[in-house]
Amino acid sequence: MNKNDKRVKVSMRNFILALILLLLTNTLMGVTLMTISKKTLREQIKERMLDVSNTAAYQLDGDELENLTADDKGTEDYEEAMGILRAFQMNIELKYIYAVKDDGDGSFSFTLDPDPDDPSPFGADIEATEALKNAAKGTADIDKKAHTDQWGRFYTAYSPVFNSKGNVVGIVGVDFDADWYDDTINSHRAVAVILTMVALTIGIVLSFVIMSQNRKRFEHMLESISELDHETQRLDNIIMKTSIKRLNMLPESKSAVLKTLASGEEKTPAAHNEYQELEDSIRSVYEKLQKYISYIDRTLYIDNVTGVFNKGAYKAKIGELDTKISEGSSGVFSIGFFDINGIKKIYTHYGFEAGEKLMFECATILKKVFGRHRIYHVTGDEFIAIMEDSTMIDMKDLFYVLDEEIKEYNREHIKDNRLSVARGFATYDPEKFKGYREVFVAAKKACDDNKADHYGKTADQITDIK
Repeated sequence: MNKNDKRVKVSMRNFILALILLLLTNTLMGVTLMTISKKTLREQIKERMLDVSNTAAYQLDGDELENLTADDKGTEDYEEAMGILRAFQMNIELKYIYAVKDDGDGSFSFTLDPDPDDPSPFGADIEATEALKNAAKGTADIDKKAHTDQWGRFYTAYSPVFNSKGNVVGIVGVDFDADWYDDTINSHRAVAVILTMVALTIGIVLSFVIMSQNRKRFEHMLESISELDHETQRLDNIIMKTSIKRLNMLPESKSAVLKTLASGEEKTPAAHNEYQELEDSIRSVYEKLQKYISYIDRTLYIDNVTGVFNKGAYKAKIGELDTKISEGSSGVFSIGFFDINGIKKIYTHYGFEAGEKLMFECATILKKVFGRHRIYHVTGDEFIAIMEDSTMIDMKDLFYVLDEEIKEYNREHIKDNRLSVARGFATYDPEKFKGYREVFVAAKKACDDNKADHYGKTADQITDIK
């Protein structure tokens, strides 16, 4: 066997190994995208649905809603409540929004329905689902399965409305079109299937090329791999376009928080031989897979409205702190609690998007002052900063910096809604606090007192002021 024959044999073996690696990599990509993206997107959609129903429920006055009857139609309280729901109906991508009440015998009935075409009359029965019953008990929930009625097929999110005594006096229901929900989920599955089929198709072509033992065919194989790399680029763009991301709600200068997956790639040097070219192409596909998995991991713990850590990350962090406290290894830490003043009026007068924009701006300032890995958005317009190794003196200094940053923001955004933030903090003292929860309560009380000072009222008088 001469040297050329040996080279051909080595080349054949290397090609076969490269082909196997390529097929395994792209098959893994398809399976991973199909599993992870579907699960993550479903959670994102449900979180978005609950955000809408929780925000609407929070804006309704529970004491007024509790006393509404069919005879109140046209009164100031009735029309004010209808106006709140109507604002959501007109400004957010949802099908229907309405308020219902628990009749006390296991049945529920409509109280408010702002639908302009076919509103349900006051007192009309509504089907009782598990999610609706949970909301009646005080816990916001979403239907696990789509339900069908005379208006169509929907998934519904339910959130309780509380009165000043903390009792559930009503429930806000938000219907989302089931076809939209299912199509959004299935679009990601289709992307993963397309990606897998592209990989398998290219693999079959490559197998034929290798078996032909032809140099020209080998060059064609490299061209096909380049096409695969191009397809992964195109599929990255499809994935981003079908994701639930409302970039138009964020300031133009801040939209970079949601960069596309494939942007900013570095160009690799020209390959010196066909083996290096093959290796570079495989690496490119693999890096895109890693980038998408990293993106999925990030969205699991990042709030897509404010860009800070979400409730899932917050629960994990406080679990970690409580463990350290129980083991006696926590050290000093402080909790900062922040609440945007006047957000309810902004939602009412300027719309849902204006309120979320102000929340985003507030989160940006908090990240700048306290560090982006320390800020959490758990619910509503409230933020929490968990500051490990920060003393009471450190927090006072940081709060001074926060005041200056807010003043600077308001000076630079005279034409926008003014940002005002109530705040408070508490520092862990092992002789005073038994766990994280007690530190949190102290920080929230300090924030409530600060809000009361802002409005010139007592803490008990600001329950409904946002």
